Amino acid sequence: MRLPEILGQDDAMRILDAEIRSGTMSHAYLLWGPRGSGRTLLARRLGLAANCSRADQAPPGSLLWYCGECANCAKIVGGVHPDFSIVAPSGSSIKIAQIREMQWRISLKANESELKTWLIDDAEQMTEDAQNCLLKMLEEPPGRSLIILVAQDPHMMLPTIASRCHSIRLGTVEMGAMAEWASRELRLPPERARFLAALSQGLPGRLSSLASDQDYFALRDSIISRVRTVMWCGDGKLALDASEGLLDELKKARARAQDTDASEEAAPRETLEISSPTGACNSMAGWFRDLFVLSLTGDKDLIINRDYMDALEEDATRGSPALFGKWTIRVMQAARALEANVNPRLAMDDLMLCLALAR
Repeated sequence: MRLPEILGQDDAMRILDAEIRSGTMSHAYLLWGPRGSGRTLLARRLGLAANCSRADQAPPGSLLWYCGECANCAKIVGGVHPDFSIVAPSGSSIKIAQIREMQWRISLKANESELKTWLIDDAEQMTEDAQNCLLKMLEEPPGRSLIILVAQDPHMMLPTIASRCHSIRLGTVEMGAMAEWASRELRLPPERARFLAALSQGLPGRLSSLASDQDYFALRDSIISRVRTVMWCGDGKLALDASEGLLDELKKARARAQDTDASEEAAPRETLEISSPTGACNSMAGWFRDLFVLSLTGDKDLIINRDYMDALEEDATRGSPALFGKWTIRVMQAARALEANVNPRLAMDDLMLCLALAR
């Protein structure tokens, strides 16, 4: 039994592999980077390599090798190993009760492996009480245990947690490698693979999600259409109507995605993100960024929204890099304001009026 391929994280894998081979593993690791970079997959791979019963048979030059056949490997990949556990958010956070259960269970003797391995996914979502509870374990680690934290940014947690872990950052992946991987592993046509590689901005997990998320593209198309209708229109009422219509559409799309989440299927993560007002602003920022780049350099290879190339070329001739740069900054400011709980209608009205009444 095997895990999916880890793409573009060889540097991180070399560091971890060298510590396993030399017997200098830390008791705790913090693997961090953007969602979709492969951070959780790398954490599982680390757990496998550290617990594989045939680790001494690792071929020269291999990274985080595991046999995939021994009992430990089979049970970890299958999610049924008694000594390999995963803590994930319950609702919107990881609660202290979850960490306390971990604290109790990790102190027990391993049943089948030599290590008690715990993976804390989305670790930045731990409550402060949960983080303080975990900190006690990191300061006084139980014998023969391995704790792996997976997070977006260590600065979103208590600094004392990051300081007691071996921190390894995961980066983004080169677009050509992403496109080749998508063609091979996801069996996408080459042009579709290149487009999704650009849109996913170096994150293989995001590319994989986008490849099967039709609702995301329907909503993205609507956002771009509304923005293009408002740009330079000079009509304040049209701008305000577009703002109201967009927020209403986002609300309905999010409700549909959450209904899916409540059913037997998982809600597409990308649709959930873009259907928030902040996510819609991020999508707009990508559009204005493309206009800025195209008007400044004319280089189509740098464009993210490649399926809209004709529309981008048309819009780029109507404005200047200075204007598109201003709009990019303005929409990013709106996104930050929304994250700070500014009224969505006020933020979106202000943004649409800025686009409509541009000088």
